[in-house]
Amino acid sequence: MLRCVASMVVFAILGSVASIQADDFQPRPLKPAEAELVDLVKKMYAEYERIYTQAEKIKDKQERDKYFADHDPSAKYVALLTEFERTHHDTHAGLMAVRKLIHLGSGGGAFDHARDIGRRTILPVLHDYGQAREFPEIIRYLDGGNFDPEIEVTLRKLSKDLQVAEENRLYARFVLARLSLKFRRMQQYWESRLKELQEGQATYYPGEKESLLNWQALAKSEKKLDQLEREALQTLETLSTTSSKMRQPAVTHIDDDWHIIVFDPEQTKTKPTLKAMAAGLLFKERHLQEGQPAPDLKLKLVSGKDWSLAEQRGKAVIIQFSFKGCGPCEAMYPDLHELKAKYKDKLVILGIMADEERKDTLDAVASGKLTWNVHWDNYRGPIATKWAVRGFPTVYIIGPDGRIAAKQLRGEKLKAKIAELTR
Repeated sequence: MLRCVASMVVFAILGSVASIQADDFQPRPLKPAEAELVDLVKKMYAEYERIYTQAEKIKDKQERDKYFADHDPSAKYVALLTEFERTHHDTHAGLMAVRKLIHLGSGGGAFDHARDIGRRTILPVLHDYGQAREFPEIIRYLDGGNFDPEIEVTLRKLSKDLQVAEENRLYARFVLARLSLKFRRMQQYWESRLKELQEGQATYYPGEKESLLNWQALAKSEKKLDQLEREALQTLETLSTTSSKMRQPAVTHIDDDWHIIVFDPEQTKTKPTLKAMAAGLLFKERHLQEGQPAPDLKLKLVSGKDWSLAEQRGKAVIIQFSFKGCGPCEAMYPDLHELKAKYKDKLVILGIMADEERKDTLDAVASGKLTWNVHWDNYRGPIATKWAVRGFPTVYIIGPDGRIAAKQLRGEKLKAKIAELTR
């Protein structure tokens, strides 16, 4: 359960970094209903933080899990947010309540948790907000969190609903394609994780095994998976050649904690086009899978030196997409320092930084946190866009043979893989 809270805390951090306002952008004051929602969400996060802090003091895992299960405020705040949306339906404040329910639903955890139910309950009203410029920023998180078949159904409806603005329909098609390409890996994870539990590994949260079995009961057939993947790739092909000039909308905050956001037209001009994002996801599916030859990567380090992935042949390579202040990214740094010192010239580490300002990357290097090769890519920069990077850290491990050996490994699993590759 504590992993779920950690996920939400990280989510909040990433959400606040997701869009930085233009220097001359002047957000409007909070409206009374928006101020009411901000107060509600602040109370929610304060309660999560208080319970999480208290739970961390309990040493025994079973007792700690029980404490959190007994005090988990999710059901309480899902009900309050759902009621807030109902009484402020079809207003900007209502849309922000929808946004928060979708955020909560991205937290993972047990099957049909209150957060999942809250997200599912709000899906039918999404089309009523389909003209909002912030709409893509809301629905782009629908493919995160626990599997829910209603999300696929909703995205299909949104992509065809004429009540939804044309650009928002296009974006719904993109998110649906991204979701469809996850199904096979999702089902493979359920199977492998169940095997680990059967072999005696500890559960991540109470009821994990039962949750996995419930999701497996909803699994799609191989034929259906093949069909969905073909459809998704065709959608991405179409979007990658679209004449639409749509870009990922930038948003800025009205309140200090980013609970209320508004569309930022000037900053949107700097964001990737939907066309480029679709091309990036196609590239990822076709060229960034385990076992495939890693595509060459030529870039300039912040030191001024040129760097090429092809020139690292014969060495193991860790590529980490990160940014200054990213908690999960920086949690990896001690292991990266350890690996760098242990394997010396057998291992190369490259950090690709997504900071909005180059100075933030340079400050991270100057602080001594980053002692390996570092490239500043900007926020949603060209490399992150081409490699379809969504979350941080994103990690690729390249073997001495130049092939992608693994992805998204951390901790002991990362250390074991590097030991294997450098024998």
